[in-house]
Amino acid sequence: MKQIRIIKLVAVAAIATLPSHRLHAESVETAEPPKLQTRLEAQGRLVVNSRHQSGEDDDVHGFLIRRARADFQGHTGNPDWTYRARVNANTTDGNVKLEYAFIGMPLPGGFRAEAGQIKPQFAREESVNAFRQLAVERSYAADYFTVDFTQGAEFSKKADRARAFLALHDGSYAANTDFNGDRTELGIAGRIEFVPAGRWEQFADFSSARTDGLGCLLGLALDYEIGEEGAATHTPDILKATADASLEVHGFTLFGALYGQKFDDHDENHDSDLPDNLADAEQYGIVLQAGTLLPPEGLELFGRAELIEFDNLYYRNKGEDFQKASGSLASDPLTILTTGLNYHMPKYNTKLSLDLVWALDPVPCANTGAGLLDTLEDDQSALRAQLQWRF
Repeated sequence: MKQIRIIKLVAVAAIATLPSHRLHAESVETAEPPKLQTRLEAQGRLVVNSRHQSGEDDDVHGFLIRRARADFQGHTGNPDWTYRARVNANTTDGNVKLEYAFIGMPLPGGFRAEAGQIKPQFAREESVNAFRQLAVERSYAADYFTVDFTQGAEFSKKADRARAFLALHDGSYAANTDFNGDRTELGIAGRIEFVPAGRWEQFADFSSARTDGLGCLLGLALDYEIGEEGAATHTPDILKATADASLEVHGFTLFGALYGQKFDDHDENHDSDLPDNLADAEQYGIVLQAGTLLPPEGLELFGRAELIEFDNLYYRNKGEDFQKASGSLASDPLTILTTGLNYHMPKYNTKLSLDLVWALDPVPCANTGAGLLDTLEDDQSALRAQLQWRF
């Protein structure tokens, strides 16, 4: 069975290297977008991790296919009725899992709706495609505070300088769950964005072209999730908030985000399996990121700093279960620094990246996608080299 899963992973990665037969809207001389657009993309990495952990190997290194996915988008015959389906090969077991699966439709008054398996608009880092980030991986903070993929419906309204989103969903990380297995009664996420300067298209990624004029994006989002109560499943109410600002001009980009999170476990007697200090924790995170183009053409330097105050608690819903700390929380807050270089090769739809991540404090829970493992000691580093391609 394990061999079959590995073969699946290798096959999906191999498919991503084949020439694409997609039909892109921008390459077709017609006013109507194509009924089907196909994108194949993959990220291959080498990760070298170094940490201090008693009884375990201090240095761990190896290759992985972080993402190997196929993305299908288009319309059903009427360009206003759209759809998207995307699958990705899981890095741990090789199984192919569904990420997006929704249909979009127009509503009266210029509103739109998308229903199915979605990623609600909440954290901007999560809204930007993983292949359009500055660093090799999104920040640890974004991964902890995000809503991520879930199931539900999202409504949106867009204007020239502003847009708003409102989603009703099954809770954070509730993708691919049954109707009775998502650990959340109801989730409500809302986000508003403003572009006082520049164009929306500038903010489809975290890089800035030299030809870009001044662009600024401001965002604010809230997410409230009502937990389930009962003998079989008891989950807390969760309130999340984030605010972010982005600036791009002539090859320079700057981004900052604030996160906050609060829980209400409705469990005064502490007779459930939830952490006893859940209701007392007030968590926040800060992310600052900058990048600039360098000569020769295509070279990009970037840096990122993040700080997370867990308040002696690591908790997040993960579909039908929840995730808690396996490392130390004694040294709150957690500070992580990242710096590196990108080399863009747009002619080949390829980008080569090299960066170094340094966690100054113990990491409470492993994030292997970021190259970080759980630790009880300070000072962990991960060198990450990545080649990504999209067709």
